[in-house]
Amino acid sequence: MIGVNLFSTQGSGVSMIRIRLELWLRMGKDLGKDFQRLSDTCYVLEEEIGDGVTVRNFFNHLAEKDQPIREKIFESGKNIFYPDVVVTLNDRIIDPDELYERILKDGDKITVLPIFMGG
Repeated sequence: MIGVNLFSTQGSGVSMIRIRLELWLRMGKDLGKDFQRLSDTCYVLEEEIGDGVTVRNFFNHLAEKDQPIREKIFESGKNIFYPDVVVTLNDRIIDPDELYERILKDGDKITVLPIFMGG
């Protein structure tokens, strides 16, 4: 964490930004109540967080409170995404090492997709 609560910064003097997270995976029924379920494979979270939060900080926070994220998307013990998902920022695939340290900005959209293989 970066010294601020990502979701509750009232009275801290930290400015807030709004981001959107889209999960295009089967997450089951245990996903947090803050997520809007659009279908069996699409969940959306629109959230205000403190300015200066990195992608890694954001997912680490989500993994701490939501078991499905911890089990399917982000390995909080290692602070990395699982290898069977692709994470985009504003519809662009970015190298994971760069993505982890990217500071989120107002209006950013993060999308998590499964990796599909086959022929």
